[in-house]
Order: sequence, then structure tokens, then C-alpha cells
Amino acid sequence: MTDVRQINEQLISLEGEFRFPVIMQARKKAENILSGCKGIVEIDFSEVTAVDSSALSFWFCCLRYVQDREIQLKAINLPLEMKGIAELVGLEKQFI
Repeated sequence: MTDVRQINEQLISLEGEFRFPVIMQARKKAENILSGCKGIVEIDFSEVTAVDSSALSFWFCCLRYVQDREIQLKAINLPLEMKGIAELVGLEKQFI
């Protein structure tokens, strides 16, 4: 099971598998939460148990969603697999 939940105004926690079948639902839930946020918001990946390349898509969709809003996203506790996929396609700087 995949879950996206708001811990507080500056922290969103992700939990479970972030793979293709659930990414759209997770993205919609994240965008709904982000619509009420401002400032720096951390997205915590520490409880994510599995990823594929669609997890990168999730992250970039979130970045695009906040682009014209007063929100700056910061990814924390990225899974090693997600870092590896980002490095493989040359996008690791998007997580700094």
C-alpha cells in the first residue's frame, strides 16, 4: 500500500511502494496536500519500501505543481534505488 500524508505544514511523508501502478493516485494526493502549503516543504521518503522510474516522475510532477506557487520542495531520505535511477539518467542534481 502507498500513502501520502501531511505530518505538519512543512512535512509530507511518503510510505510504501512508489511504482507505476500507484503513482497517479499518490501524485493527486500530494498535489492536494501541497495546495495548502507555503514556504519550504520537505517530502520524506524514509518509509518508501520500493521504487521504479515512475518515482522520479512523481517527484518531477510535484516540482512542476509548485513551480508557480510560494512553495520550495526538498526531498529527504531518498531510497538508494531512487538515487541510483536519478544518477543513471543524469537527474541527481534535482534532489540537492
